[in-house]
Amino acid sequence: MQNNLAVEAPKLDLSLPKWVFLQLLESCNLRCRMCYEWGENGPYREYKILNQLSIDVIRDIIKTCQPVQPYYELYGGEPLLHPQIGEVLQAIHEAGSKVHFPTNGTLLEKHAEMLIKYPPERIWVSLDGPEEINDEQRGKGVFKKAIRGINKLLALREKTGSPYPQIGISTVVTPTNYRHLERFFFEAVDISKLDCVSLELQAYITEQNHEQYSGILRKEFGVEKAPLSKGFVCDPAIFADIDAALIAKQIQNITDYCNINNKYINTYPKVMSEDNIRKYFSADWFSMTNIKKRCPFPWISTEINARGDVTSCHAFYDLTLGNVNEESIADIWKGEKYKQYRRYLRKHLLPICQGCCLFYNEKPQMV
Repeated sequence: MQNNLAVEAPKLDLSLPKWVFLQLLESCNLRCRMCYEWGENGPYREYKILNQLSIDVIRDIIKTCQPVQPYYELYGGEPLLHPQIGEVLQAIHEAGSKVHFPTNGTLLEKHAEMLIKYPPERIWVSLDGPEEINDEQRGKGVFKKAIRGINKLLALREKTGSPYPQIGISTVVTPTNYRHLERFFFEAVDISKLDCVSLELQAYITEQNHEQYSGILRKEFGVEKAPLSKGFVCDPAIFADIDAALIAKQIQNITDYCNINNKYINTYPKVMSEDNIRKYFSADWFSMTNIKKRCPFPWISTEINARGDVTSCHAFYDLTLGNVNEESIADIWKGEKYKQYRRYLRKHLLPICQGCCLFYNEKPQMV
């Protein structure tokens, strides 16, 4: 489904992006089943060469954007696999910007001292349930490695007296783990030690969404193929047996705990009602509450993937607006391709927008 709503673009300073996503590299040391990059349908499995952003290009992006001190998010693959991850965090730190990133947690213990020296504001550790459930989705031994890394970071943070990095756990709700959310947070981990919690329903689009999106890319932007977004394609039938009421009840109990104990709680979708969850997993996205009628992100954020391609849509890298290996991010940001994209987004949502977690918040949150 595609919404065609004529709206005015936000009136913002277009000189530089205020929110910068950097996909540091394509490599990952895990093969999580539901991952849209390296999972069962992930396009990265077919890559013969895996790319990464060079430290020189990253420094140039940070230097160029420094006047507006944007908020950074780092992604992969697995961000901690980047060979200059310490230099990346140092450069962002010295530029006066804040940075968050997700990680599978397996390399936290190895990098703990560096993460205290140049602390991100927040690290999201991806764990999906008690040990046996998490490792079924992410691989044997992953749970224990991640917990060791979290504990080491917390110990070093206490030793130095720093409040950073804040440590959160990010959980993707899937058909494998949805019955175990409360057991995970209230028994398998010590939630009292965490600073924040994120609960996100598994991102997906349908085959029809992908076909419609591919058609728009061809017609409007001259892009012939859309292989990267193909990794999000999933048949809603796999979610048919999910108990939406059970998920809603568990998430409400976890949310109540976090609110009482002053811990930041993030959910995607924002409204985790039984009705919303049921509609989400049956691909009835546009009947849900709090969905976007337009996307403001082409006016405030940009993403650079590991190949240097600049896009405006996190993880949907098929539409390229420029490449930082060839020209500066400032020139790309103000260039004709970006303008064309913004003109299109003034009136349309793309058929894959519901595959973006930010689609389910009325306002963008930099948290």
